[in-house]
Amino acid sequence: MEFETAEIDVDQGSDSHIRLSAVPFLFNPGERSLYIGADGSGGAVKHAGWLGLKTEPFNGWYSAHIISVTGNKGTDCVFEVKRNFNTPIQEGEWLWFPAMPQRVETYRG
Repeated sequence: MEFETAEIDVDQGSDSHIRLSAVPFLFNPGERSLYIGADGSGGAVKHAGWLGLKTEPFNGWYSAHIISVTGNKGTDCVFEVKRNFNTPIQEGEWLWFPAMPQRVETYRG
């Protein structure tokens, strides 16, 4: 299976930033579940998915907060690493981050 490759920017907070080049990546979106509140109102909850980067562990990989992906096939996404229920893990050649895609909008002042 051939994966899209990307330029990866990792923000670790505290002015710490890592850039990786030509990294294969994969994103599996999180599940959605319905809930009904005590007052009878309801809604949907979207859970974090998993962002996989096929790369060696880099300094501070476990501390990633924001990961930007600019793919060679047009993918342009920003992910927030979520640690509510899961933490980043290493599995073989892959680093997996519990992540949620963020929408980036132009500032209108």
